[in-house]
Amino acid sequence: MSSNEKRGGALSNKDLANTFRRAIHLNGMNDYPGQMHSGYTYAMMPALKKIYKDDDKKLVDAYERHMNEYFNVTPYVSGLPMGVTLALEEQNAQSEDFDTSTITGVKTALMGPLSAVGDTIFHSTLRVVAVSVAIDLCMQGSFAGPVLFFLIFNIPQVIARWWTLKMGYTMGTRFLDEAASSGIMEKISYAASVIGLAAIGAMTATNVALTTPITFGGAGDTDPTALQALLDGVMPKMLPLALVLICYALLRSKKVGMVPMLFGILAIGVVLSLLGIIG
Repeated sequence: MSSNEKRGGALSNKDLANTFRRAIHLNGMNDYPGQMHSGYTYAMMPALKKIYKDDDKKLVDAYERHMNEYFNVTPYVSGLPMGVTLALEEQNAQSEDFDTSTITGVKTALMGPLSAVGDTIFHSTLRVVAVSVAIDLCMQGSFAGPVLFFLIFNIPQVIARWWTLKMGYTMGTRFLDEAASSGIMEKISYAASVIGLAAIGAMTATNVALTTPITFGGAGDTDPTALQALLDGVMPKMLPLALVLICYALLRSKKVGMVPMLFGILAIGVVLSLLGIIG
């Protein structure tokens, strides 16, 4: 049998739902040596027991295989490697000459690309959009802000957890060949990056308030020229954008932590305001 075929089908939707519920705890069992290996094994234990119900040795080997291997991926797309892994474990249960290193290879191959897509979609895009909506409502004093944040972020991620698990188990390793030939992973990552950057730009324009009251000129009957008007003529919201880019550069350099930066912005803002440089 080809390694790209899906065989068996020993697991029902109820079995996959059990794995799905346990996988919610995936990121709550991390440790430095193996990251999510404990949560990964915990999520699949009932399914593995059903797959290897007549072979205790292979069951123990499966436990050890997943507990002893490093695994780390964006939790919201973790269902895909789990589903593919379970499909491969079924093949191992049905064949005495199955190469179990294939299971490790598939998990390792999926971690990087899936994390790139998952982080871009959920952390850099969906979370930013949810925060943007919530901040606008909270600034208006609406209790709907935190509620919408919870719904906007969590409904898609719960759907993604189940859909990727189901797809991974149904398709088996065939998913890898189709993803590689179509380039779908790269396309999804690029599209999500564009959306995320647009959301960050919108948040900067609507939620970061920074202006300057500085004026110059205005001798005689001539009205003084406002520096803010000149800046807006070049590019609206130039000062808020500059502030965000400075903060981003400081955080990216890893020389300034989040808390010191916040207190620094507060102190510098007070001083510049007292000096009449910013409004």
